[in-house]
Amino acid sequence: MSDFQQRLQVELPAPSKLFTCAVVFSLAFLIIGFALLHYAPQFTTNNLALSTQGVFSGKVWQLVTYPFVEGCTWNLIFGFWVLLFAGSAVERQWRTRGYVALWLVVSIVCGLAWLLVSALWRPYVGGGVSACSYGLIAAFGMLYRRVRFYALFCTVEGQYLAMIMIGMGIVLSIAQPVTLVWVGGALVAYLYVHARWRLGSRPRAFREPKGGGGFVDID
Repeated sequence: MSDFQQRLQVELPAPSKLFTCAVVFSLAFLIIGFALLHYAPQFTTNNLALSTQGVFSGKVWQLVTYPFVEGCTWNLIFGFWVLLFAGSAVERQWRTRGYVALWLVVSIVCGLAWLLVSALWRPYVGGGVSACSYGLIAAFGMLYRRVRFYALFCTVEGQYLAMIMIGMGIVLSIAQPVTLVWVGGALVAYLYVHARWRLGSRPRAFREPKGGGGFVDID
């Protein structure tokens, strides 16, 4: 990567680049899940949220539906923000198929980890987009690791921005350690990205934007 690309300060992309195909569907499913949890809580908890009882009784789809069962408004807002910025950036880099593959891997692996914790510790009902959010943050930090982004009143490279956000997630999980399973989505994504690179899917080089500024466009 050239010195210019390492020093590049990235501005906010246009809305058309934020609302990519898979991101739009993810946001729509989050809204639907949030509404269902509030207007049909028993149905949603029994069928869409993640539980050992549900999965062991044959509701294996809960491993991919639980990220959309978000009951916390702040987590929903955080998930929306991550999807729009980190999620759309990952989708532009890997296309829709790659984004969906990452989402499913993080969702399923973290879901299985949650079931294990529930079986060994105490039964929990899991739900929320946090695991996939941290997975997208980690993938974003790796794919845009040398690109600088505006963060409050300074700029920071993508890799360090991701580390800061993941570190904050770890600190916030201290009060309820079981939620570290969701922060573990970052580790799952880290391993997944490295696996893709080893299989020859290393991302192509950044292309210098015309005009010498603006958001980096990924081929």
